[in-house]
Amino acid sequence: MPKKKNNNTKKNKNRKVISKNNHKKNNDKIKISFYGAAKEVEGSRFLVEYKNEKVLIDCGIYRDVRNERNYEPTPFDPKELKTIILTHAHIDHSGLAPVLYKNGFRGKIYATPPTIDCCAVLWEDAFNLMKEAAEKQGLPLLYTETEMKETLKLFSPQNYYQEVKISPRISFIFYNAGHILGSAIVLLKVKKSDKEVKILFSGDLGNSFNILLPDTDIISEEADYCVVESTYGNRFHEDAEIRKDLLEDAIEEVIRNRGVLMIPVLALERTQEILVELNELVVHHRIPLVPIFMDSPLASKLTEIYQKYLDYIKIEAFKFVGNGRGLFEFPGLTFTLTTEESKAINAVPPPKVILAGSGSSEGGRILHHEKRYLADPHSIILIVSYQAKNSLGRKILEGAKQVEIHNELINVNCKVAQITGYSAHADQRMLLDWIKELRFRIKKLFIVHGEEDAAKELAQKSRDNFGIVTEVPDYGQTFELE
Repeated sequence: MPKKKNNNTKKNKNRKVISKNNHKKNNDKIKISFYGAAKEVEGSRFLVEYKNEKVLIDCGIYRDVRNERNYEPTPFDPKELKTIILTHAHIDHSGLAPVLYKNGFRGKIYATPPTIDCCAVLWEDAFNLMKEAAEKQGLPLLYTETEMKETLKLFSPQNYYQEVKISPRISFIFYNAGHILGSAIVLLKVKKSDKEVKILFSGDLGNSFNILLPDTDIISEEADYCVVESTYGNRFHEDAEIRKDLLEDAIEEVIRNRGVLMIPVLALERTQEILVELNELVVHHRIPLVPIFMDSPLASKLTEIYQKYLDYIKIEAFKFVGNGRGLFEFPGLTFTLTTEESKAINAVPPPKVILAGSGSSEGGRILHHEKRYLADPHSIILIVSYQAKNSLGRKILEGAKQVEIHNELINVNCKVAQITGYSAHADQRMLLDWIKELRFRIKKLFIVHGEEDAAKELAQKSRDNFGIVTEVPDYGQTFELE
């Protein structure tokens, strides 16, 4: 029940003193705020504040340029932000950085060297898509090309396993997340007057069946708090051999039926991993020679970055080829870079295999192939990536008989197949194995980067299996850490 106002001057003075003491006490609290990837899988932005210092872990954008949150003012002043730490290059974790620069951010952006190189390529692609949307849909540009290039100058490359001091009170260490090339787990350390608080940010954790990257690090250093992703928090992947068999089966089926295998792929990681799988199938004569087209200039640029950082790739990936240059090259494979080369694919008679972006069929060259072949009952569309809610790929996966592409209604008569084992994300079992190692010290586990059902199921499993206190934050929610 609220207290009545007392006009006694002395008491009012006392009340002010108490208020100041409370303010001082609260000022010694670490705060964490969730400004994205809260009960959703995009826009990762986690702000950690202590005294007058602010650190942003990831600064993701929403892939759909029409999403209103891309245009909202940030809930914090970018001019007051001195540090951004990126877990990896995907734009739903990195793409807001040029917007923050535009609004006054001039601090450092910490990331691994491969992440920095991948950001340069992905940001350019995102800018071109944004510019195209601005012209066609009248949307404002979030930033200019010059602002994007100036943002790239703020990067500070950091390697795994080295402690980096941001300030006398705050430092961090990168660990290998095994998600995509250069992806990192972040252990953030905040020194208070009486103790050190450790906050672990998983970023996106990798699939343990990844044939390119070393396994995700299990953090032996105990954390007080953890923010963990939950993209596949309620699902399980096929194992490595089953997924390869399913890929082989799909190729053999379109060859028998003289159809087209369409594979919408993410340009980063999914493309490179499937290319290595196809390499093995071809080298070991598990599939007949068939024309395979990698129809994505973006994927081609990113594949070159993989060639640059072969030391980030595990040795086992090279067992089918003699050197790194052959890792993503094999008989029958053609990289189509120009528009003319892409259009020339149409002249190649089936059977054929086409890999193209985007992974959720929301843009890119895959739309042209889907427009041409979705209605063909001899063809297959093979879903190998996570399909966000309301995306074209999600509609196809959920059984839509007709979809709209380029303002034209297209019948879906082809076979729709899915392989979840190629996901670059850990599934529920893998996530729980990773969380299990934190169970003895952790005070609270924050579940993010997953649709609400997935996040809540992972939270429940973590409570039931390990007795961990869990939270599934809402967008904009702030917590004080002890």
